[in-house]
Amino acid sequence: MIASKVKFAASFYAIMSISFWGISFVSTKAVLDKLDPYTLLVLRFGIGALFLLVLLVLKRYPLNIPLKYIPHLIVLGILGVFIHQVIQATALLTINASAAGWIISFSPVFTVILSVFFCMKR
Repeated sequence: MIASKVKFAASFYAIMSISFWGISFVSTKAVLDKLDPYTLLVLRFGIGALFLLVLLVLKRYPLNIPLKYIPHLIVLGILGVFIHQVIQATALLTINASAAGWIISFSPVFTVILSVFFCMKR
């Protein structure tokens, strides 16, 4: 009985995640008529950071990050999140949301190709 509840919860969270990710292209395109991409990203990251902070406080989860990992987290945050979001928002100024969705859906394919290229043993 517990396993089915866990499976249902995991499926529910996966559907929510996919739905929010899919809606982000359309909502970003709609908001770009009113705000520039950088203002939108500051608001988006601010809301996300506030939400995660509230979640940490409510769950009383200790946030113990060793100082040696901070530079890595900053680089990963800039490359993996910020630059991706800037490119997406800037691209949505000129293309429609469905085209952006199709392009970004090919990122796993490009990841595999790049990983084969960069991880080949010489």
